[in-house]
Amino acid sequence: MTNVLAPFTLKGFYLLTWGTALGTNVWQLLATRKAYTTLDRESFAHLQAGMHPAYFGTSTLLTGALLATHLYFHPVLLRRAAWWNIEEGQQGLLILAAFVPQLINWIAVGPRALRLAYKHHRSEKSGDEIDLAAANSAFSTVRGVSSALDFISGLALAALGLAVSM
Repeated sequence: MTNVLAPFTLKGFYLLTWGTALGTNVWQLLATRKAYTTLDRESFAHLQAGMHPAYFGTSTLLTGALLATHLYFHPVLLRRAAWWNIEEGQQGLLILAAFVPQLINWIAVGPRALRLAYKHHRSEKSGDEIDLAAANSAFSTVRGVSSALDFISGLALAALGLAVSM
């Protein structure tokens, strides 16, 4: 009977949270690529303006829940500074490596990218070539940082799956 209820236990929650966080990360990567190649630039920007805050918020909350659950299962980590010396600590560090980039994207990088995208569109409509070039350069830089943070988070979640399964 306990096997039937496994998804409804805290361990089941941990596994479902990890799978959802990793799946969300992979889906965002694939969906963004497909939307970028399919939609015109303005439609793509509107789609991203609506999807990215929801994605980063969801990813941050999922990895935060994953970290909280991990610390619940391994309370010794709350009293120990050197996490890298023990297996559960290494797994916790992988969760942190997924959580922190998503939090940075949600709080700082994502909103900045959105503001720069709107500035880019205003410059494009006004025909100001100098402002357009500056906005395009700034947006590209911030978008690259956001993508790198998202990639780091995805790698950390994938590595966590490998670490837990070994």
